[in-house]
Amino acid sequence: MITFQTYGDESECKSLWNQYSSKKNLWDVWKFRRCFHTKASEFNFILCFENGKEIGLLPLTFDRKEKMYTYFGDTFPEKNKFFLKKPSLLDECLYECPYHTSIYYIDSTEAKHSDQLEIGEKRYYLNLKKYSSFEDYLRTFTKKHRKNLRYDLKKIQEKNCKIRVNKISDFETLIKFNKQGFGKESNFNSKEFEESMNSFIKIASGKKMMDMISIKIEGKTEAVGLGIVYKKCYYVLATGRNVEIKNLGKMLIAEQIKSSIEKKCDEIDFLSTESKWKELWNLESEQLYDFYS
Repeated sequence: MITFQTYGDESECKSLWNQYSSKKNLWDVWKFRRCFHTKASEFNFILCFENGKEIGLLPLTFDRKEKMYTYFGDTFPEKNKFFLKKPSLLDECLYECPYHTSIYYIDSTEAKHSDQLEIGEKRYYLNLKKYSSFEDYLRTFTKKHRKNLRYDLKKIQEKNCKIRVNKISDFETLIKFNKQGFGKESNFNSKEFEESMNSFIKIASGKKMMDMISIKIEGKTEAVGLGIVYKKCYYVLATGRNVEIKNLGKMLIAEQIKSSIEKKCDEIDFLSTESKWKELWNLESEQLYDFYS
């Protein structure tokens, strides 16, 4: 017999999360997800039992503003998982989700355990274990594409470019250019999201996990990329660049890939937005899923 119990106290939910989360990737870590828990959200963790024994956790929250339930951490973190000791019971547990539940970016490993999940976005990444250097990676491109990219990178480098790392004040420049580049689609149009990212950066910087790359041209910061390294995975969380400068975006991507290789990471995760350029860069992809009730 499957039964359920709901928890709304944050300290209890934190304890349950830490009990069940594998902490294998960045989004499995409570303190980083907690940064994106909105002020309008209430904890609504569902603990699952089989014949009185704990078998797993559905870590939901309720958004009072949107009148909906979603996964803990709102909609920015990815690779969401259902922590079940018996994955075969996932469908039965999902039936317990309240009406008006929307969960996005569900990890691909969950799909084989449920027929209720729907095709969502794709996560784009690069398996760095295949490459010993940036030049090695470039060999995956066609001869013409490789030649054109090298030419574009050379032209932008001729503009007296300088790279600096982890200048936290450059994050304000990232926000400015991100808003300019993405317009209404920029996450940074939300003041709460900006505050969440600042909290995230503070934690990551304190743990020496941050790799914020800034590109200066003629003494002025024109592009900034926020990277975080966790367990040999390099996560590209946000970027901003002066769109008036041709090929600047290509240079920022190249510098992030180079940095991830230098740090001996196994993977660089570009998340699931802006798929068009990611396919042009020969990135691999992984299907993510959604759930609605």
